[in-house]
Amino acid sequence: MSVTGWDDTESYTLRGSGPRGTDEDAVRAGGSSLLTRVILMIVGCTLLVGLVAMGVSSVLVGRQQREAVTHRAMLVGTLQASAMGQAVWEFDTRAVEGMIRGLMAEDAAVRSVKVWAASGGRGGHGDPLVALERPAGRAELATVERQIAISGSNGERTMVGLLRLTYSLEEAESATMTALAPMAGLVFFSLLAVIGMISILLNRLVLAPLARLTRSAGAIAAGDYRVRLRNRRADEIGQLTVAFNHMAETVHDYTERLEQRVAERTEELRQSNEQLAVVNRQVMDSIQYASLLQSAILPDEREMARRLDGVCVLWRPRDVVGGDFHIFRELEDGRFLIGVADCSGHGVPGAFMTMTVSAILDHVLSDTPDSDPAAILGRLNRMVRAALARGRDNPRFDNGLDIGLCLVRPDRGDLLFAGGRIGLHIVDTEGVEDQGGGTASVSEVKGDAQSLGYRRSDIGHRFTTHRVELASGRSFYLTTDGFLDQAGGARGFGFGNRRFNAMLLEHEGIPMADRKAAFAQALADHQGDRAQRDDITLIGFSLSPASAAAASGAAGPSPQFIHP
Repeated sequence: MSVTGWDDTESYTLRGSGPRGTDEDAVRAGGSSLLTRVILMIVGCTLLVGLVAMGVSSVLVGRQQREAVTHRAMLVGTLQASAMGQAVWEFDTRAVEGMIRGLMAEDAAVRSVKVWAASGGRGGHGDPLVALERPAGRAELATVERQIAISGSNGERTMVGLLRLTYSLEEAESATMTALAPMAGLVFFSLLAVIGMISILLNRLVLAPLARLTRSAGAIAAGDYRVRLRNRRADEIGQLTVAFNHMAETVHDYTERLEQRVAERTEELRQSNEQLAVVNRQVMDSIQYASLLQSAILPDEREMARRLDGVCVLWRPRDVVGGDFHIFRELEDGRFLIGVADCSGHGVPGAFMTMTVSAILDHVLSDTPDSDPAAILGRLNRMVRAALARGRDNPRFDNGLDIGLCLVRPDRGDLLFAGGRIGLHIVDTEGVEDQGGGTASVSEVKGDAQSLGYRRSDIGHRFTTHRVELASGRSFYLTTDGFLDQAGGARGFGFGNRRFNAMLLEHEGIPMADRKAAFAQALADHQGDRAQRDDITLIGFSLSPASAAAASGAAGPSPQFIHP
């Protein structure tokens, strides 16, 4: 492992590589801030250790200095007590005071000296023989007491007084600070040296390789998967470098394979899209042609207008083709059939159903001479169910239709209506203007609650025939549920019967031919930006009565019910 080699984890890039990471990237990644944090941690720890060491040293050195001063005080007290024994025995206060002054002049640490004579009961409890003091200061004080004695001719020592010395420990504190100053400087410079060495080693051994790893990782993140790191170390950094190179190699290989696969899949997708576009064009051409075929079975609105006073037809499949269609068949004696049918399904399946039902309806009309709407619906119910019988084994196959059919009889001045889940809406405006104050009204002749051709449809059901007079000012409307169920508005509710009846009344005053655009606009305003959910078919027509009573403008009676 190299300590001073800055290139032990040097990064390099294979030929043809992309951009390399920059030093700014390393700074943003936090390389220098990591070194700063490590140095601060080292400084903090070393300062803490230094402060603890200085504290312990100050305690030990201070204790030694105080002991030295105390020992000196004891030694001086012993010498002085021996020296002033004769003077105290003789009560020579002048000599004792001279000795004390000489001591205080020689030793600045002495703060007070008191001498008591032993005779007369004065052994340190009464007034001292001699007492000299000077300011004590704020330092600690140490007190030393020594007995003053003299030796007799026989060698016995006799106590003649007491000496009390008070020493200041300020000298010990000063000596402690003087002794610690070199130690503090040594510790400070030692800490600086340790911090510098650790920082250099840490930067060379750890931080610089990590910075190169960071730059290399940034280069890979920027899309350069060919960058690698040279490695001549066997420690943890070396293992990390080996792992990084392995990761970079894996990512590089995987990226090359992925790009190749993406290119292959893109080419396959392009070819598939081209094929799909061809197929879609063919399908759309077929559907457009199917729309022409479906339109061919629908009645001509101009032919309907020749037989009616007014007519409007709104036919709007949800897709290009749909499952709704309308009916207009001319019969004998000037009579004709008009109606709407809603077959199951949408789009192409619904269009197939309309073609099937239209063919079956033509066959039924050819076999039903009286052309009663109820009889037509009953026969149509049975024949549609029989025609679709082969698919009944599949539970998902269940098809049929809803229908509303009117037989208009101008010769009798009425129409016959029969319906399967589709009703006839009637708007009466007769007498509104002539009588003054009259009100237009909307009524509905409901069809039977019975669909045709479904598995659940009653094959023996007898539909009800409703008779309605052809009166002046009366118009008729047939619509599939696509109009009534179209979602819209703020809450997405269906158009509904109430809104539908209001729309009929609102536009009753305009010509029938212009109502198609008005109805379409009303539906669009309700629908908004919501998608069309079902096929929509609406037929409106009006016809003046052929009889004299109808021509006089008298209102016809309420609808009657006739059961075939």
